[in-house]
Amino acid sequence: MTDLKLSKPVAWTLFFILALTWGSSFILMKRGLESFSYSQISFIRIASAWIFTAVLAFRHYRYFKRKHLWPVIAVGLFGNAIPYTLFPLAVTRLDSSLVGILNSMVPLFTLIIGLVWFGIRVRWLSVLGILLGLGGAVWLLVPDASVDADRLLYGVFPILATICYAISINVINTRLTEVRPVAITLFSLTAVGPLSGAYVLSTDFVQIMQTDPQAWLHLFYVVLLGVLGSSLAIVIFSYLIKGSSSLFAASVTYLIPVVALFWGYADGEAIGWYHLGGMLAILSGIYLINKKGSPAARIRRQQEEAV
Repeated sequence: MTDLKLSKPVAWTLFFILALTWGSSFILMKRGLESFSYSQISFIRIASAWIFTAVLAFRHYRYFKRKHLWPVIAVGLFGNAIPYTLFPLAVTRLDSSLVGILNSMVPLFTLIIGLVWFGIRVRWLSVLGILLGLGGAVWLLVPDASVDADRLLYGVFPILATICYAISINVINTRLTEVRPVAITLFSLTAVGPLSGAYVLSTDFVQIMQTDPQAWLHLFYVVLLGVLGSSLAIVIFSYLIKGSSSLFAASVTYLIPVVALFWGYADGEAIGWYHLGGMLAILSGIYLINKKGSPAARIRRQQEEAV
């Protein structure tokens, strides 16, 4: 797979499929919340993603080594379990479009963690990007300088989720560099998947399925979220990185909030000018951060040079 080269039409097709898939995640969470709790959504998503990935890539279990144990547990927690719980929790009080916009801050925190943990060099453009991105997030959570305690509190959850994603990316770049991306997905989901399934069955999940006439439809949305958003999308992302460039693949970040905003508008959420202003500030910050290559690629390159 190292010499994989995607043609431009195929690369762009995968790019838009990925943006549509991840950008639609937040409206699917919103639909799921009509029948299930935020924690049930989280763990149904993880369990369904694990089962699907295990069936799809079972043979990759043979690549697992003991030294991978703690890194894949970390990726399972910070790349799956914790953020998958924080995002639907945020959607219980915030518009799905707003949560989708805040999700785009992953590159920003990837760079900050790379700076703090690995001492990567950060140019003034990247510093400006960090400040611009953080400013955009504050603007979204405190519109018109009016402080809403609930909005601030629940707005912190998706930001914490993006920090978790950034930690996961850094663990992958430093501890799992020799492991295939599909295997990383399989191992990390296996670390949290069985317990997630057990948790779901210990709740009132069965009762909801028996008494709520819309439960099967909403379960379909959540399983779709797991299969497409947490399994297939990661495989597609890996193919994009291998077959084009990490910067091209990372550019999907710019489209995800646009898709989330579209779904929010279509679902009747109030989209104000401050949404657009905050999103523009965050995406402009990410553009400046990506100017010298995506943060994940820069950290990975520095680690390879250190070896």
